[in-house]
Amino acid sequence: MSSFQERIKGKKKSLTTTEDKIIVQLQKHEKPFLLSMNELALLSEVSEPSVVRLYKKLGYNSYQELKVALAQELAEMKPPSLEEIDIMPGDAATIIFEKIGEQFSQAVAMTKEKMNLNHMESAVKKIMDSERLYFFGQGLSGTIAEDGAHKFMRLGGMTLSVKDPHYQAIYASHMNEKDMVIALSHSGETIDIINVCEMAKNNGAFVLIITSNDKVTLAELADCLLVTQAHETTRQADAMISRLVQLALMDTLYARVVAESGGEGKTNINRSRLAVTRMKK
Repeated sequence: MSSFQERIKGKKKSLTTTEDKIIVQLQKHEKPFLLSMNELALLSEVSEPSVVRLYKKLGYNSYQELKVALAQELAEMKPPSLEEIDIMPGDAATIIFEKIGEQFSQAVAMTKEKMNLNHMESAVKKIMDSERLYFFGQGLSGTIAEDGAHKFMRLGGMTLSVKDPHYQAIYASHMNEKDMVIALSHSGETIDIINVCEMAKNNGAFVLIITSNDKVTLAELADCLLVTQAHETTRQADAMISRLVQLALMDTLYARVVAESGGEGKTNINRSRLAVTRMKK
């Protein structure tokens, strides 16, 4: 059976302005299934017969059937609270695994809400245009930087992961407009990363920042900014979920670049795979 949203999409071309007003109220109300037909009509500034025409057009036999469908769909969409998915001392391994999955799903949904498509496409284009690609990160973010470099080096060209702040500073001091830095910092306030990104930017490099907030110091240096979102629960202060969502964002960038690289990209990836395969028994 089609959902409420699917039914709206299916009838989108035939919906009237009056019906659109009703749909807007149903979508914006926190608990639309509690509204009487009269209340919905008043909020939408339409007549009750207009509400009847809408639910019939969407394939519901009655207004009550529409409300029940909305209640069920909203219950399925509601994410679990942080308390429900917090890892407890007595949790079995299977429960912990399931809770981590729920936390990751929430983080992906939150990051998608913050995702700027124009920034993503700008990052993809710049990655493809740059002659040298540097991944900067420290601590856990340095591990994500290494993973990102490992992916992108398969496409050929010069790709380098740098975790040591001294090495980062040396590379940044020699950069120019042909270089691109992808810098990761969940906090966005790591002093060494801020300093080397500022140096790289001043020397002409394009700086892509991946961080958790567009208000942090590091974000101010970004030529292109991508923001990840994650709630760490009370028993997980070690950035477990934020690390996973950073990996997912990096994979998304890589997949887009591969898609845009066409035949040449596939050829280079296959060449890389073959090189590694030859090292196996």
